[in-house]
Amino acid sequence: MTVAALPALTLREVRVTAVEVPLRYVLGTSAAALRHAPLLLVDVQTEEGIAGCSYVFCYRRSGARAIAAVLPEAFELVVGQPVAPLEIAALFDRRFALIGVTGVVRMALSALDMALWDALAIAAGVPLATLLGSAPRPLRAYNSCGLGLMSPEAAADEAERLLEGGFQAMKLRLGHASLFEDLAATRGVRKRLPDSVLLMADYNQALSVAQALERGRALQSEGVTWLEEPIRHDDYRGNAQIARALELPLQLDENFNGPLDM
Repeated sequence: MTVAALPALTLREVRVTAVEVPLRYVLGTSAAALRHAPLLLVDVQTEEGIAGCSYVFCYRRSGARAIAAVLPEAFELVVGQPVAPLEIAALFDRRFALIGVTGVVRMALSALDMALWDALAIAAGVPLATLLGSAPRPLRAYNSCGLGLMSPEAAADEAERLLEGGFQAMKLRLGHASLFEDLAATRGVRKRLPDSVLLMADYNQALSVAQALERGRALQSEGVTWLEEPIRHDDYRGNAQIARALELPLQLDENFNGPLDM
């Protein structure tokens, strides 16, 4: 489907609802221990009766409040206009440039962007992947619940429970005080998992470049297949150094701020 063939919708209203969802597994990371997930639910209503929905994980209650404050102000700039996500994104980048299109502002604008695309896909009667020129297909999913910073035995017990859904990969949070502790947790979990199950590691930006290189090499030898956020997300030179030195896929786009970061 080309852009010219997108359904004609007109923006009428945005509704924002903050919720806090209890987590079945405590998410203990190197930054904090999360027992509840603060979410912000976004519903965009159109004059044609089609609604588009999205949600964002806000990390903290204050994050949900801050994002919720930005959303109505942003929507005021486009109410009554056609649902045209690319043009609206360009407008937002210009109008919010002085405050900075990062952090809370980027999350708010992204929530609107997702809801706009959702509304268009619903109006077109096709999956969003089809609307964007692709096609739905099966993808391997990994279990990201739990597996926080805990003892090797506790992590191994939890890993076994996380297999219940039929997952063939899971992610382990690391960032203990020492490499020895990280390796102990990794080995404990790996020993309980079938060989066919892939294991990834997430440091939540806890390390220096030197630590990331040391621990990344050690984890690689333990069969870890993916290293996520070993250092600050905005240290692109450091992340490039790590990516060159390790034969591991490196994930750092959780805080990606779009074209500004490119």
